[in-house]
Amino acid sequence: MAARGERAEDLVHAARQHVAVVWRDGVLPLTPRATVALLAGVAGRGASVQVLCARENVCAAGELSMVELAQPTVEVQVVPRAMPDVIIVDHRAVVFPPGLTDDVAPTVLRHSGVVAAVRELFTLGWQAALSRYQGPLDGITGAELQQEILTLLGRGHTDDTAARKLGISVRTYRRHVAAIMRDLGADSRFQAGMLAQERGLV
Repeated sequence: MAARGERAEDLVHAARQHVAVVWRDGVLPLTPRATVALLAGVAGRGASVQVLCARENVCAAGELSMVELAQPTVEVQVVPRAMPDVIIVDHRAVVFPPGLTDDVAPTVLRHSGVVAAVRELFTLGWQAALSRYQGPLDGITGAELQQEILTLLGRGHTDDTAARKLGISVRTYRRHVAAIMRDLGADSRFQAGMLAQERGLV
């Protein structure tokens, strides 16, 4: 449990190395914007921040995407349905926020076994989010998203607009565009579009 007088947001604020967040409903007793500002501040001091954000949490996902663009140590994956809310701080403490109907403070655990188990679950969720969109062009995993990206490229959408339509961050969108260009052997986005049409991918 949290020490007497210890607040979960203070623990996050004090992070020095890494903060991992699963954000489905609400990870801290703060507004989404205040929570994002707190995470941005942690990243600004050099800690890495990874966030798995549920797609239905539109407000948080949008705010986080802006932070991801500005902060190189912030990574965000938007997923269809996230695991329950949790925060892992510096690989040594886990914060479990109360449920939406609970009237209790967040629980902070430092038991090494609990922290290790939650870290493993987060890693599995993160890897699943990455693999969802990183399959080969002719494979099953990620093929639909990559086809959507090729279509958006062909229509001349800006990165911001395309990422918003797909519900992913601009950085993530650009990563996928680079991967598609690499897979197609294209030197430019225009060439990628032409090669995709020639190969019947769009």
